Amino acid sequence: MIMGVDEAGRGPVIGPMVVCGAAISEDDLHEIESMGLKDSKKLTPKKREEFSIRLKDVCKFELLVVEPSQIDLRIPNEESLNMLEVECFSKVILKSRPDIVYIDSCDVNPGRFGLNVKKLLDFEAEIISAHQADSKYPIVSAASIIAKVHRDSLVRKISESIGEDVGSGYPGDEVTIEFLKRYYMKNKKMPEFVRKSWKTTANIINELSQARLTEYF
Repeated sequence: MIMGVDEAGRGPVIGPMVVCGAAISEDDLHEIESMGLKDSKKLTPKKREEFSIRLKDVCKFELLVVEPSQIDLRIPNEESLNMLEVECFSKVILKSRPDIVYIDSCDVNPGRFGLNVKKLLDFEAEIISAHQADSKYPIVSAASIIAKVHRDSLVRKISESIGEDVGSGYPGDEVTIEFLKRYYMKNKKMPEFVRKSWKTTANIINELSQARLTEYF
């Protein structure tokens, strides 16, 4: 069995990170290769949804959702975030126990990332770790797409649950930033679905706190 592993939501300030392992037998790999998959970030939301439905019909897949609070407990620095991914990748791999695993490396050293994942497995598997694996290997593209679609659905549920649009959750999204500012100004704290350890969060709190201080001078 061949598996591809990737994540969606490493960088957002709102919502979870989702890790997906997509697995298929070598004999059936052509079913994925013939779809013309791409890295999920290069596809429209509609196309991702369509691919995700088709992929779930032909692949075995495992999803691991890492909530903002779990990330905050582990993330004093970039290295800790990389190690969190190593642990999450190994967990989805252990669920299927494939023979060959292709993984998208977040580490500047993909060989080191692959070795760290391999160390946490209790069975023998060939690990192929590469940068931009989601563009190079269709099975990783499959994992990327399923992870992205699932994360997007979770972020939409956040908006629905509070009756307000939180945007995509990424720091570059103006809708997300404006929501965070409004929420903090009203509640003097950030909601539970926000990553408190992110610089974006700290910058917004500092900016608004300074603005309030200047009102007294």
